[in-house]
Amino acid sequence: MRQKHWRCKLRLAMVSVFAVSAVISFLCYHEWKQVLDVPYISQKGTYATGCELVSATMVLNYYGYDVSVKDVVAETPFAELKQVNGKLTGPHPSEAFIGDPTSQDGFGCYAPVITQVMNSFFQQDSGKKAVDISGLDFDALLPYIRKGDPVLVWATMNMTPSYAGKSWFLKRTGQKFVWPAREHCLVLVGYDQHKYYFNDPYNSNGLIGFDKDLVRQRYEELGRQAVVVESS
Repeated sequence: MRQKHWRCKLRLAMVSVFAVSAVISFLCYHEWKQVLDVPYISQKGTYATGCELVSATMVLNYYGYDVSVKDVVAETPFAELKQVNGKLTGPHPSEAFIGDPTSQDGFGCYAPVITQVMNSFFQQDSGKKAVDISGLDFDALLPYIRKGDPVLVWATMNMTPSYAGKSWFLKRTGQKFVWPAREHCLVLVGYDQHKYYFNDPYNSNGLIGFDKDLVRQRYEELGRQAVVVESS
């Protein structure tokens, strides 16, 4: 009888150990993986080079703003490259979106332009503002995710290496600017132990994870550019 009682206790102890182990595994997984539920929009078939504008729309929708990509396009400053005295000339992508976002021949824009565009929608809402947080280490963006704020990030398409693309001379300074081919803007929405997760508008990629080291490398290549919405 005592032996049977002892076996029963042993079984209960083993069940308890397995149960505790399962709980710990569950908690560890959820501690390391966090993904924000940001509405997804693809740029495929409509905005071939408009990833920045599509990504901005996703973030605006996340905060409850019922706007379309067309609405965001309407608030965006655009510029074309032109021949001036035999030189291809235009503004810096920090000043305007270069080219046509619906064309494969378009280029794009940098963080200051998207900050300006997003703030045009926050004018009636003093509680929110888009902030250019470029220059931060990538891991310094993660506290925003933990607070529930997605981050617009500049990297490359499918995290493939960028390379020297088309060049032109800047109107303001006369300096030569080289476009980083494969430039891409996407929305950082989460992370776990091994990957960062994005709402990626390119090629209808949807919610996709990329290796952390690879993301950091591409983020550095594009100048550590990032934009977040903060409460003022």
